[in-house]
Amino acid sequence: METTNRKRLWIYIAAAYGITAVMTIFMAIGKGRGVDLTTFVNTQMMYPACGVILGKLIARKEGEKLPLGLYITTLITTGVMMLLALMSIIIPMDMAGTQMDIWNLMSQLAIVIASVIAYVFTWTCSKDSGSLNGLNRNNIKWSVILVSVFTVLTFVRIIIPDLILGNGIQPLTEALSQSMTLVTLLVLPINFFMTWIAFFGEEYGWRYYLQPVMQNKFGNRIGVLLLGLVWAIWHIGADFMYYTTTDGPQMFVEQIIGCVAFAIFFGYAYMKTNNLWVPVILHYINNNVAVALAGGSAQDQHLAWSDLPVLLVALLPIILFILMPVFNKKSDSNNSLIE
Repeated sequence: METTNRKRLWIYIAAAYGITAVMTIFMAIGKGRGVDLTTFVNTQMMYPACGVILGKLIARKEGEKLPLGLYITTLITTGVMMLLALMSIIIPMDMAGTQMDIWNLMSQLAIVIASVIAYVFTWTCSKDSGSLNGLNRNNIKWSVILVSVFTVLTFVRIIIPDLILGNGIQPLTEALSQSMTLVTLLVLPINFFMTWIAFFGEEYGWRYYLQPVMQNKFGNRIGVLLLGLVWAIWHIGADFMYYTTTDGPQMFVEQIIGCVAFAIFFGYAYMKTNNLWVPVILHYINNNVAVALAGGSAQDQHLAWSDLPVLLVALLPIILFILMPVFNKKSDSNNSLIE
């Protein structure tokens, strides 16, 4: 492996996993103090992109063109959010008369501001810089098709467990009959531009950077499956301390199933379009549609072992994309860090 690429890989691991591990210690402290950990979870989404960016800045190749505006915005935003996360356990503060964590609200504001600024930078960076760093908007036709397919599959995934349990589509229709749920779903396309940098934070690390590394090392199909596994492991702190506080082992297994499934479809979409915006949008849809239909929160879930086979069946339409012919091809990514 080329020395520069090896250095970038270690920087990526240090940021994506090392910072996550250190902040997980502070999450545990916060959990013991009973504070809202949402700021930690939101900030964690930024670490993979920071690993890529720091690697490119620290081990910059001669003459390499980088979208510095976007990169600096991402790094500063992550630093601000890390500080807010730490402040949330040092000086817990709720908004007057509510139970809303003020540090979480401030971190959401940071995401909004950064998303607007960073979006401008993605349009104003040079064509060469965008193309060389995964920011071009390629294959619009296939991009629209795959986003539409995934949106449909998201609703299918939500419906299947109720069908298996004999509830039919009544839970979904009841959720859609709520005016607040409908409003939330309708504004999701607009809200994307206010929050996209958090999803870019993950996808720039997982799909743009690590997927080609894994695929060049292990092949297109196995590489994507292994990426799903390491992606799931990265969530382990949130699984035990945020998404649930009572059913951690079950949640972690669910995370493995889900991450492997989504790594398949997101990876397929990225390979098909060579457009990073597609997995960023898919990630946004996945995280927001299900939460909106469930009442607006991913925290403190309860999960039984018997729920996991149902989840697996619900995700089968997504998992079956692993059979697509594109996974049979030899990886030819130009973004490989392994030679």
